[in-house]
Parts: sequence; C-alpha cells; structure tokens
Amino acid sequence: MEIIKIFMKFGLVGASGVIVNLLIYTALITLDVNYLIAATVAFLFAVSSNFYLNFIWTFRGKGKGKSVKKKYLHFFIISLLNFVINLFILKIAVEFLSGNELTYDIIKKYAGSNTDKIIKIIAQITGIGVATFFNFFGNYFITFRE
Repeated sequence: MEIIKIFMKFGLVGASGVIVNLLIYTALITLDVNYLIAATVAFLFAVSSNFYLNFIWTFRGKGKGKSVKKKYLHFFIISLLNFVINLFILKIAVEFLSGNELTYDIIKKYAGSNTDKIIKIIAQITGIGVATFFNFFGNYFITFRE
C-alpha cells in the first residue's frame, strides 16, 4: 500500500528530525536552559529540516497544486499543533517521572547526578513519539494531498 510506504519514509525523515531535535534540546538542557524553552528552540530547527526532507523525498511530487510556500505554511501549522501535543506530554511526563519515587530512584541509579536532565530527555522522546502519528496524518491529508 502506498500509504505504508509513505509512512515509512515519513518515519525515517522523522527519525532524522528527532536526532536534530534531541541534539539541540540536550545541548540546551546541558546549558541549564529551561526545558520548555529548549524544546521550542529544538522544534524550530527540526520542523524546517523535516519539511525539506519530506518535500524532496517522502511526498515528492504530491500536492502539485500548492506552492512550496503554502506547503511549508501548512506543514508548519500542523507541526505547531503537534508541538503543543508534544509540550503537553513533555510536561506531564517530566512531572510524573520526577514525582514518582520508584521511577526517579531507578533513573537516578543509572544517571547519577544527571537524573533531572535524563528525565527531561526521556520525557521529550515520549512527547515526540505521541505527536508523530498526528503529524503524519495531518501532513498526508492536508499539506501534501492531491
């Protein structure tokens, strides 16, 4: 099925975006930037990278009636909505992992003094994972639809 092939490509592009996102996010967290601000900055870099790769590879030739500018605007808006989902999950996950003594102790055992930073990174990965499905379907049916 074509949608499965496109989803797989979208997933690979998304994986590259996750790498961009996590590199920037982790660097900023390491510099003690607030985790929500770090997530926002990382998002802005990753969304542009993902649009370009999806435009030239995943959805190549799709949505021919739309300009690149319009596609980027749709992609950005959909990504922004999914970013809100990501931030919601991120905040809940940070609060849960930090507030759950058993989970906190397990992470602390392996992360040592970086426990809070590791929790924030785990929470970011969780948020990105949840938002990915909404992001794909939004872009498949809106940004790059025929």
